[in-house]
Amino acid sequence: MSDAYAADAAYYDLIHDRHDADVGLWQSFAGRTDRPVLEVGTGTGRIAVQLARAGHTVVGIDPSAAMLERARQRAEELAFDVTFIEGKVTDLALEPGEYGLVVVPADVFLYCETGEEQLDTLRTLAASLHFNGLLALDLPGPAMGLDPATNGQPQLVFSGGTPDGEPFDAWQLHEDDLAEQTRMLRVTYERTGADGLVRRTQSEHRLRYLYRYECEYLLAMAGLAQVDVYGDYDLGPLTNYSERMIVVARRAGG
Repeated sequence: MSDAYAADAAYYDLIHDRHDADVGLWQSFAGRTDRPVLEVGTGTGRIAVQLARAGHTVVGIDPSAAMLERARQRAEELAFDVTFIEGKVTDLALEPGEYGLVVVPADVFLYCETGEEQLDTLRTLAASLHFNGLLALDLPGPAMGLDPATNGQPQLVFSGGTPDGEPFDAWQLHEDDLAEQTRMLRVTYERTGADGLVRRTQSEHRLRYLYRYECEYLLAMAGLAQVDVYGDYDLGPLTNYSERMIVVARRAGG
């Protein structure tokens, strides 16, 4: 299987490490349990290492070898013990009843390409939860929904420099389909070398969006009971203007 994030890994931390608004929320949820914490789609370990820093036992899983290589390097450099596992949730044998908190951070759940994969993923995570554990899904809110009106329009999302001083820009271009609830996202990295030449690398990602009550029904089918829905990392209400939708659930009957 090809690594969808092979091209992104070199630039990911440069773009995303400045975004830490969600870390405090995951730390507050993790503080409610003395059980291990599982992060699904751990990427380069931005969240996992912060949870380990706070004293939690953390397992991070991700299907991208390139991203996990950087996650392990981050944990080693900061001297924090995090277990990183390569693979998709549905391909792994997660320990039943092991985790007090499962975090599926920013948009990771959208990589489940079909309703069947969404349901299989939720069932697997439900089985991995301790009887009173929590599952937290971080999804796009109403204000960050699909937008076919901007299909095909390149957007500059980051402009900066690499550690060795070469400037680079990151561009995104999407093709949204409301009927299919999908987004095809192309990310282009333009890096200008010392010789003045611009070198481009690209990645493509297919995302499947889901909405509030669709999510609630999927949770119920997976044996999970929705606890609450929030519209931001401060646990404010979900409104038409919310950029995030934080869905919290626990095992039904837990």
